[in-house]
Amino acid sequence: MIRSGRPRPTLGHRARSDGRRGQGLVEFALVFPVFILLVVAAIDVGKGVFAYNSITNGAREGARLAIVNQDVASITQRAISQTSIAETAVPNVTVTFKESDPNADPSLNDNCNPVGFGCVAIIRFETTYTPMTPIIKNILFPSGVTFVATSVEVVEFTCPNTTTTAANCPKQP
Repeated sequence: MIRSGRPRPTLGHRARSDGRRGQGLVEFALVFPVFILLVVAAIDVGKGVFAYNSITNGAREGARLAIVNQDVASITQRAISQTSIAETAVPNVTVTFKESDPNADPSLNDNCNPVGFGCVAIIRFETTYTPMTPIIKNILFPSGVTFVATSVEVVEFTCPNTTTTAANCPKQP
């Protein structure tokens, strides 16, 4: 009997290589869903940060308008328009004008009536963000995450006033 230089694979050798390939497939099947969940959760966190940043910007833009134009409808519209791209629930925008003294926190002060110099505009923006990942949405945040942003600015110009109607008030500070 003549033997070649290469050993013949035995039955045991073939069984081990086939088993290793099956083991890799099982490991992949176990790890892949967890990996996908982590990737989608990271995207959800990014979308949540974007939504919060958007409502903060909306509150700031509303306050910028409120310092020169005290028409509440215009302020609310401006604040909401700045957050239209964020995927959140319908926002709740509250516009108040308070006295700047005596408290360090203007929200504790009396309402400013009539609105004029020395008053502060307080814009409070509240909305709910719902994550897209089912596990995060159903287990951690079943009713969504409520984001609140507040911006406070000092009134610089009074409008509408006795000479200017709301339609003719400044649209930008």
